[in-house]
Amino acid sequence: MAEIHASASQLPPEVIRSLAGEFKGIMADYFLLEAATVIGAQNKLNAEDWKAISRLFKQSMALDPYFKQTYSLIQATLPWEAKMPERAIELLKISSQHRSWDWQPDFYIGFDYFYHLKDNLNGSKYLMEASKKPGGSPFLGLLGARLSQKGGQTKAGIVFLRTMYENEENEDTKKQIKQRMDALKGVLILEKAIEKFTLRFDRSPQKLDELITAGILSAIPENPYSDTYFYDHKTGIIAYDTVR
Repeated sequence: MAEIHASASQLPPEVIRSLAGEFKGIMADYFLLEAATVIGAQNKLNAEDWKAISRLFKQSMALDPYFKQTYSLIQATLPWEAKMPERAIELLKISSQHRSWDWQPDFYIGFDYFYHLKDNLNGSKYLMEASKKPGGSPFLGLLGARLSQKGGQTKAGIVFLRTMYENEENEDTKKQIKQRMDALKGVLILEKAIEKFTLRFDRSPQKLDELITAGILSAIPENPYSDTYFYDHKTGIIAYDTVR
């Protein structure tokens, strides 16, 4: 099967908007479909593919900044597979500005600042904004306030993803969110086990297998993305992929 790669016009969004004329909605759908088709293909996407996909997203939003599916697909892909959280935030802010009644773009922005960029201050700011909008839970404001204090990132990440899962309508996107949520649950189990190991032996484990031999875990949690989790005993960081 031939691999599918992304391509996007280099024309500025404002030029594309002018050329689209009365067909702005149709063109916006076309650009989004182009992006979704490449993302849904079974081949490995490279950095240039993701740059092109992000341009397609921006062009689609320039033509129709109100379409919910666009920002949902942006959040489902750019911060995770593409490792482009800054670009995701840039595009999500367009949705936030135009969909002033919708709490979810601000929620996603807050999540990306907090989880991907480790920026608790901006994460807190946008979560609090999300809590003030129609449908936004007051819980988001409380969670935003807690982000001013460092710590609990993995557990908070699971809470974020659960909220995303419960409010996502697209089934394929829900599957992706659940997969990440399951991966973080495994990370949390390992973090707690390493904490117990360190308290018992006054040192951190060199390898995750030591958690089993020490009797703290009966097995390493299943990683939905790979054969195992990746552990750096020098930093204590546990990851479910090789990039993070």
